Amino acid sequence: MTEEVTRQTDVAPLPFPDLSLTVSYADALLYAQARLKMLGSGELKPFCETHQLTYTNIVNLKNGKLKREEPRLVQRVLGSLGLPAQQLRFPLSSKTTWFVLPDTEALASFQGQLQFLTTPEAEV
Repeated sequence: MTEEVTRQTDVAPLPFPDLSLTVSYADALLYAQARLKMLGSGELKPFCETHQLTYTNIVNLKNGKLKREEPRLVQRVLGSLGLPAQQLRFPLSSKTTWFVLPDTEALASFQGQLQFLTTPEAEV
């Protein structure tokens, strides 16, 4: 019993998320799609194998052919792309998914990369 109580006290409490570090599902999806499209021919399958992602799901995500929103899949892809994110649903009465990035540096990097990835080629 004492060991169980000790283990419970070692677990860090879940803090309230910093809402200033959130990105929308739509932006996260757009980012993931663009980054996956950057992979060269033949690189997607090894990427999926390395990160234990289902190839068919990733192809559908990349090509915008998901049948419904897949926030867990987008979260896993973001993590595989070096951008760890926590899922968050708010407002509480909504089914809208947001992602909380770990810090302001990650948010700034995400925003800069997303802008680069979504800027028409003529403007680059």
